[in-house]
Amino acid sequence: MSESPIPETWQLFDQVHLPYRILLLAKLIDRVTAQQLRAEEGLTLAEWRVLAILALLEEASSSRVAAAAAADRAEVSRAVASLEKAGLIDRRPDEANRKRLLLRLTEKGLETHRRVRRKRVAYFEHLLEDLGPDERESLDASLLRIARRVEG
Repeated sequence: MSESPIPETWQLFDQVHLPYRILLLAKLIDRVTAQQLRAEEGLTLAEWRVLAILALLEEASSSRVAAAAAADRAEVSRAVASLEKAGLIDRRPDEANRKRLLLRLTEKGLETHRRVRRKRVAYFEHLLEDLGPDERESLDASLLRIARRVEG
């Protein structure tokens, strides 16, 4: 038995199944990220994604966050409730649409985001350290072309 299930799983399918390999890689990264977030910060992956998206958008509705994260609205709703309870985000009515609430990071949420983001960037750099700048650029461009095909 090998040290890691990756080689065996990877070898089950050939290059014709590159989309499967991309999905497998995403799941592996999500699994490690979820473990790191839980152990180091007490956050779920969904909570981290909400924090990260709000840091980029500054203020947004739950539905916009869910769309940006390509996540289920119920998952985002649970994450928002947890983050609000922890004092990392707050909600306010949208002046343009009183039925909608807008989310925003609190100062504590901003500090948490900055701290976690530094760790995530270091982890991603670790994952990519075997790739040179040209390989990274080529990989990024190739993934974008695939994503555009998926979107139709």
